[in-house]
Amino acid sequence: MLRLLIIVIILAILIVFALSNTDLEPVWLISFGWHISVGTLVLGTSVACLVFGYLTGWIGALRQRSRARRAEGQVRTLESQIVELHQRLDRLQTQTQDPATISPSPEIRS
Repeated sequence: MLRLLIIVIILAILIVFALSNTDLEPVWLISFGWHISVGTLVLGTSVACLVFGYLTGWIGALRQRSRARRAEGQVRTLESQIVELHQRLDRLQTQTQDPATISPSPEIRS
């Protein structure tokens, strides 16, 4: 929410700048030239950089989400293995505690 507030404030400042600088100036890029106001140029450049930054962050977030999905899958696998091991341990403990399975100890004769 704070990012959105900062972006809105910066865009408001850029819009005021664009409205204040409406004089047309010649702008050249390699061999292409046109007349555009400085304010519009600054505003357009800023919006283009904002979109580029958003897309860059979005791509990074996609990578993080895919890593998180893989990690969650590993956690589910490990949790199922833990449940299986606990069940096996319980079965083994009940087998060793079951009196029918324990062989009677030989009596000591004196």
